[in-house]
Amino acid sequence: MENKNSVIGGGYFRPEEKPFIDKMSDILLKTQTMYTPQLTDFLNLREQTILNNLVNKYDDLFVHYFGGFNNAERVRGIIAPDYFVPQEKDYDISMYEIRYPEKFANLHHGQILGSLTGSGIDRDRFGDIITDGENWQFFVFKSMSDYVEEQVKKIGPFKVHLIAKDFNELLLPKDESTDETINVQSLRLDTIIATVYNLSRQSAKALVDHGKVQINWAVNKNASSFVTITDTLSVRGFGRIRINDIMGRSKNNKYILFVNVIKK
Repeated sequence: MENKNSVIGGGYFRPEEKPFIDKMSDILLKTQTMYTPQLTDFLNLREQTILNNLVNKYDDLFVHYFGGFNNAERVRGIIAPDYFVPQEKDYDISMYEIRYPEKFANLHHGQILGSLTGSGIDRDRFGDIITDGENWQFFVFKSMSDYVEEQVKKIGPFKVHLIAKDFNELLLPKDESTDETINVQSLRLDTIIATVYNLSRQSAKALVDHGKVQINWAVNKNASSFVTITDTLSVRGFGRIRINDIMGRSKNNKYILFVNVIKK
């Protein structure tokens, strides 16, 4: 259960986040009116932050999260009255392991993500894609299990076979990310990308202008966009940056950010 006092981030919302805010607000109102639990899609970290802020306005409602394993990044939420204690089965999540010709193939995250979305599965219908360095697993709506098994026959050029697994057969995820503290002149999108990947501002801006940068899995072509806590920046060809904390200002008035970085 989420502690009401541990809400991450602030109340800053982007205009493009309004449809999600409206959707969650409707679910919250439905939960309060009917006094029954409501299940969300898979939510990324930014969406979880927004939902936490919205739920915090209701004294009698809580949100519980689960993504198939502890510390999953993408999770489903159950918005419920305070009497409700969810079980794992309530989250309607299935876990699949990908069987592929390991001697001839070398799968990577982008291939798997592309195959799932290319099969007609919306991104909010499946969760984390994890690996132990050799084997791969992913999480998806249990209600879509038959569809997933029927549609996902290839990943990249390789034929694959999906095997349903219990949560107790979870791989030990390999974490290839690093935590870093950076100082930036501003919270602009291009400034943060340039600092993390040691690029010029012009090069970082060009990546944004050419649609190679996403904020929270949505393409953003505005280099001056404001970046905030729990945002995830995906930079094609470079990797991913998650903003874990904005820790104030340095002596020379730069923002101090605590970030998690995956470099390709």
